[in-house]
Amino acid sequence: MAARIATGLQAAGSPLNVGDLARTGTRIEQPLSLAYRGMTLLAPPPPTQGATTLGIMGVLAQFGMADFDYRGADFYHRLVEAVKQGFLDRPAIADPHFAEVDTSRLLDPARLAAKAQAIDPDRALPWPRPSRKGDTAFLAATDAEGRSVSMLQSIYFDWGSGVVAGGTGILWQNRGAAFGLDPESPNCLKPGKRPFYTLNPGMALKDGRPHLIYGTQGADGQPQTLALLISLLIDHGLDPLAALSQPRFLLGRTFSDSRDSLKLEANAGEALAARLSAMGHEVSTIDAFSQLAGQAGIVRIGADGLIEGAHDPRSDGGAIGI
Repeated sequence: MAARIATGLQAAGSPLNVGDLARTGTRIEQPLSLAYRGMTLLAPPPPTQGATTLGIMGVLAQFGMADFDYRGADFYHRLVEAVKQGFLDRPAIADPHFAEVDTSRLLDPARLAAKAQAIDPDRALPWPRPSRKGDTAFLAATDAEGRSVSMLQSIYFDWGSGVVAGGTGILWQNRGAAFGLDPESPNCLKPGKRPFYTLNPGMALKDGRPHLIYGTQGADGQPQTLALLISLLIDHGLDPLAALSQPRFLLGRTFSDSRDSLKLEANAGEALAARLSAMGHEVSTIDAFSQLAGQAGIVRIGADGLIEGAHDPRSDGGAIGI
C-alpha cells in the first residue's frame, strides 16, 4: 500500500517517497492546561493552535463574563477582543522539534492579565490579520467508566490536496499548505517538519475528571467558537444544545468575504450589530445558523454520571447513546 501511495504521489509531482511514509508515526504527548473558573481546560500542544484557545480563555478569566448578558454587546465585545489578543501570539506556534515554542510564556497568568488590561471595554482593536482555510470533522465520546475522547479529523480544505494517491481511493491531505518559505518564519518548510495546524479539540476537567468534551470545525474560527461555547457552558450554565444554538461570530475572512470583518449571525439581532459597530467593529451579517460560524459538538458529564450530548444545528451530526 505504501508503495502504491508513493508511486501515485510521485506521478502527481510530489517528492514524497516510501521512506518518508515509513518515518511517519503517532506522537503521544501531554496536553496543555489552563485553570478556568475552578475547572481545568485541556488542549493539544504545538504545532496545533491549542495554546491560542487556552490563551483566549486565560484573557476571559480576567473578566466577570457571568455578569454580562450573553446576548449583549459587552459579552461579545470581550470575546472578540480576547480572540484578537490570543491570535497575536499564533505566529510563534510551530513544530517544537524545529522551533522554540514557549507555551509556558504564552499562558503565563501575568501575561494573560496584561493582555486583558490592554482591552478597551468600549472600543475595538483594529484588526487586519491573515486567515487560514480548512475542512474538518469533530467526534466526542465517553463511556460509563469516564474514559473520554475529543478528536478532530481534517484533510485541510474540502477535498484536501485534490490528489487521490496511486489509485488507492485515499484522498491525500493538504496540511502542508500551512508552511511558508520565509526562512525567518517558525513555520518555514523543512524536511520532517510538521506544519502549524488549526485542529484543537478540547476537554474541561472538573475535580480531575472529564466534565465537558468539545470541538469544532472552522480553521481560524475554532478558537473563536470554542471560547464562546466554553463561556456559555461554564460562565452561564447553558446546557450543550442551548450553547450550540446561540448566535455566533467569526472574526476574519471567509470563502465568500475577503474582508477581515466581524461576521455576526443574523439572529444575533440588529441592535447587537449596531452596538458592536458603534464600538469600532467592522460588522457584517451572515445567515443565522451559518456553517461559516463553526460546526461543533459537545458532551457534558454530570457529577451524577448523567451524560448529555448535542450536535450543532448548523450541520449534519448526531448524539447517540449506546
